[in-house]
Amino acid sequence: MTPEARAWLQTTTGIVLVLLLVQFLTGVLLAFYYVPSVDHAYTTVSYIEKVVSSGSWIRSLHHYGSQWLTVFAFLHVIQLFLFQTYAYARVHWIAAVLLLGLIMAAGGTGYSLPWDARAFFSTRVAEGLMSGLPFVGRNSRFWLLGGSNISTLTLSRFFALHVLLIPACIVAVVVWRFSGFRAYWSNMWRHAIAGGLVFVALAVWSLKNPAPLGPAVAEMTAEYLPRPGLQFLWLYQTLKYIPGGLGSLAGLVLPGVVLLVLLLLPWLKRQRMFGTAVLGAIVVWVGFMTSAAYLSDRRHEQTWRQLSRQAAQEELLRREPFKPTAIRLAAAPVAGQDVGEPPVMYTKFCVNCHGQRGEGAQQGPLRFPPLLDVSAKPRRTVDDIVGLLKDPAAYGLEPPMRSFSDKLTEPQMREIGEWIVKLKK
Repeated sequence: MTPEARAWLQTTTGIVLVLLLVQFLTGVLLAFYYVPSVDHAYTTVSYIEKVVSSGSWIRSLHHYGSQWLTVFAFLHVIQLFLFQTYAYARVHWIAAVLLLGLIMAAGGTGYSLPWDARAFFSTRVAEGLMSGLPFVGRNSRFWLLGGSNISTLTLSRFFALHVLLIPACIVAVVVWRFSGFRAYWSNMWRHAIAGGLVFVALAVWSLKNPAPLGPAVAEMTAEYLPRPGLQFLWLYQTLKYIPGGLGSLAGLVLPGVVLLVLLLLPWLKRQRMFGTAVLGAIVVWVGFMTSAAYLSDRRHEQTWRQLSRQAAQEELLRREPFKPTAIRLAAAPVAGQDVGEPPVMYTKFCVNCHGQRGEGAQQGPLRFPPLLDVSAKPRRTVDDIVGLLKDPAAYGLEPPMRSFSDKLTEPQMREIGEWIVKLKK
């Protein structure tokens, strides 16, 4: 390989830096309008799309830039491996691997923020992956959600991770890598050209392909089929083949182990063999699962028809004028408003955990959540509460919450649900 060709192959560094800059700048612009609340997140994203000047393009840059950044960060790691950087420049190798992990984490936390139907289901997947971790699953899930259920606290935590903690770590890694490193600057014009060409391609792609925005969580139907972004299709397809709690191994533990092996590669024997095996396995695994996810949808006629219908509905939704969300003050029930006596069966089975009026209760070290304003949460209509009483696990609830399908009749469950949705703080 000629020195000229080698120099151009090393421009993945400049491409990654340009895409990182795009993510930071567009993220800051989006943050001026975004509100991390389950009540207002979707509305603010819709406002960005339909009202803010160039808002749709900026959001598309941020959305697709995240996908492109993941791909080029991985190509950067492969490029460093081919040039055996792990052997003579450990800092650069370690920084590149850490950067890849942080970029994946940024993509995962950002995917929930639009709070459309697709984002809601991705949050459910994240919740399931965390709860399935050995030993620390329950506490990890509780910390991630900010409580027992998905709520505004959940979205606030994803937002804080996405815009504060992870970007700070990325900046620290980038500064650490380039401090005192002058070889990069001697080749800067090539990096600038490569990064500029990729940015132009991304800008044109984002202009012609708006970022997806599905229906609001409150408006999605039972037929809705969620599909993740391109960088997570491999995980979506992998989880189809792995039962129950083992999904956490494929979604969190195994990728963590892979990153750890790559980080330790400079100190391992037979570095070339280990690196080739790990990186080759990643390419085959991700490539195969991503292709399988697309082909399985394409071959299943009913699924493809539903996905096509959803795409058409999203396009129609995009063309509709912006609809602001009204903040109801006068019509909202006031605190302590009388909703009648609790149903007999609620008093019999629920009062010990959730309180006489849904205010919550304490039993030893366990604090059970209140039911006040539960109707404002996603999937907490009367029908949902009936389904929850039948099968709590289907709604992401864990023990001590148990099924009451053998203790309550359908009318009794519905009576409880109708009373609970009236409870207000």
